[in-house]
Amino acid sequence: MDQKKAGLKITIFFCQQIDADQDVNRRPLEKELGPRIRFFPLPCSGRIEPLHLMRALESGADKVYVVTCPEGACRYREGNIRARKRLAYTQGLIEEIGLAKNRLELIHVPAGTTTIDKLVKELFAREAFAGPLPVDAPGQERQQKRL
Repeated sequence: MDQKKAGLKITIFFCQQIDADQDVNRRPLEKELGPRIRFFPLPCSGRIEPLHLMRALESGADKVYVVTCPEGACRYREGNIRARKRLAYTQGLIEEIGLAKNRLELIHVPAGTTTIDKLVKELFAREAFAGPLPVDAPGQERQQKRL
């Protein structure tokens, strides 16, 4: 995977309903990519809050995905609609501080048609990727050039 070489960090919040075997399917990716990928399974994507998305970026994620079931297919009725609205709100917040809103992305996946590992491989295969964040991750100090 090209992003592994580039060192880009991805955070994925996803609805547990899209993949019944998500624990088994994501382990090989976690071993392969290590700290460059973080998964956060949610009982419903509607449980995501703007604070979660902002924290992911603050923790050093270069790209954050929220993966939901298709609109109208949520077992909790409006969860994926709520997730879309919260993501749009958070995109507005990060634009105000100078980051591109495409750092946060919503993906609708039909339930039962894909597994989390296949989805992640498709996401990594995309050409248009945001690139590293222009800010330092917590705990890292900027190296200053001295004259």
